[in-house]
Amino acid sequence: MKRVLIVGAGAQANVLTGVLSKAAEVGEIVLTDIDISRAEGIAKTNGSQKITTEVLDASNSDAMAKRMTTGHFDLVINATIPKFVRQVLTAAYNAKCNYLDMASNEIYPKPGIPVEQLEYADQWKDAGLLCLTGAGGDPGLSNIMAKDAVDMLDTVEYIRIKDYGEADCDKPVALWSMRTYLEDMYLPSTQTIDGTPVKCPMFTGEEDYPLPEPFTGTGKFYYHDHEEGVTIPLYCGKPVPYCDFKIGEPGIDMWRFMIQGLNMMSPEKLDFPGGKVSPMEMLFKLIPETASPREQIELYESGRLESRLVLICDTAGTKDGEKVLIHQYTKSPAGKDACNWIRGTNDVSWMTSIPASVFALMILRGQVDHTGVVPPEIFTLKERELFYKG
Repeated sequence: MKRVLIVGAGAQANVLTGVLSKAAEVGEIVLTDIDISRAEGIAKTNGSQKITTEVLDASNSDAMAKRMTTGHFDLVINATIPKFVRQVLTAAYNAKCNYLDMASNEIYPKPGIPVEQLEYADQWKDAGLLCLTGAGGDPGLSNIMAKDAVDMLDTVEYIRIKDYGEADCDKPVALWSMRTYLEDMYLPSTQTIDGTPVKCPMFTGEEDYPLPEPFTGTGKFYYHDHEEGVTIPLYCGKPVPYCDFKIGEPGIDMWRFMIQGLNMMSPEKLDFPGGKVSPMEMLFKLIPETASPREQIELYESGRLESRLVLICDTAGTKDGEKVLIHQYTKSPAGKDACNWIRGTNDVSWMTSIPASVFALMILRGQVDHTGVVPPEIFTLKERELFYKG
């Protein structure tokens, strides 16, 4: 029976525990957070005896490594916000544990290194350990979709990935880390253009795109700070001249007005009565935390919250001398349905952490035939077939 440590008790951990607690291969899940009440809330909603909760600080790499070492865990899952990637990754390496995360915090921290996890590729490879990075929905499932399309083509012209979500509620509600979402909007994004990584200013690459049912009409998208635009061209197995990632939602121009127009994400401190504070600090103080499982259950069941998400991958190229466009998309269940299937879940966490749970199970089953630091687009056809089987 396998032992799993999850660092971070947010929306993703709720789905991860919901899936992994039902897996025959998993005997114990230790769910940790600096705020024990969040971990206890997820464990209570889940109800599985496999789950125990502990306090663990994701900023303290030494303390995490000590707990990982004493626990003899088969897998460490980083489900906290991306700013703690290096700390959790380092702790897992020092404890000699395989590791999975769902995002990066730094795009091209060094020349030739598209995401910070890949700085450690040689030492993980030498240790015979696996770090599967960007293994959620997007990145993650999106990378697998892109690799499927690339393998169908002789040559690739472009890969264009889009994420679009809708959420209607009578109160401000966060279905995801609002801080991470706003940081990714504010930062310049890096896309591959003419075979070269190019930094693009925030809210550029504007595009109106026809949405699949049950969405109606078109959605507005902008470039977004994400991993796919830099890792897929390097690891999908064929040259890719152009690869981008864009995000959209009905209220995206409201965020553009706040962030670009009002400069509400500025880190520059301003004078206020009683001291100095930046617009970013003030905004982060005001935005809601990710809704707890109990709160999401109440909102969905009362009909106050409705939400859904779609992930799109368009890949163009040639096959046998003919031009080909491969259009793929994956729709989440409606948020209410996701919440019924795994209590306290929403469409965003479902789309992120159902794939992450499958990746985790593949590692625990010995179905990932790689060591070192790798993104999902490196998967072979056999590995991708196993991924789709779940």
